[in-house]
Amino acid sequence: MKDAGRRGQMVTDPRAQPFVRAVAYSLRGVVYAFHTEKNLKRDVWLFTCLAVVEWCLRPSLPQAAITVFVSMCVFAAELFNTAIELAVDVASEWREHPVAGMAKDVASGAVTFVAFGALAIATWLLASNWPWHLWLWSRHNLGAVALVTAWLAAVWAVRLWPYRAEIEIKRPRKEGKTE
Repeated sequence: MKDAGRRGQMVTDPRAQPFVRAVAYSLRGVVYAFHTEKNLKRDVWLFTCLAVVEWCLRPSLPQAAITVFVSMCVFAAELFNTAIELAVDVASEWREHPVAGMAKDVASGAVTFVAFGALAIATWLLASNWPWHLWLWSRHNLGAVALVTAWLAAVWAVRLWPYRAEIEIKRPRKEGKTE
């Protein structure tokens, strides 16, 4: 893989290790998605709400680890969906095609399944901690608080990371649609 420089390609140090370059390209893609996809922006806010609930209820460390893992799965599913949609759009030359539409629907359906699973886990978290005690200012389950706080900080760091549009992706608007 060549680093061409300016024309939409990421400029990296040619002496950098392949792993470092791979991580840089991966982060570029994640930052792009977090800045351009409405669903990922919504998911960041939903995870922030979940973190506030976990700070107040203080679930056990295994429960917090499960909710963090499930939230990672939701973010990953959204990233896969974004990648599939972009690849399908390019392959179909931005025109509507029944197979392209079905591919996008299937990818979106996968995200929906993961989101329903996350909702089930959130329901389990709330039910298993009944009766609810607000532990916000206590030292109860500090490991869980640290885990959720670290993951929340990582998510917001990616969300707020400056995005430089090295390539401009303009999807043509469908007639009659306004955003």
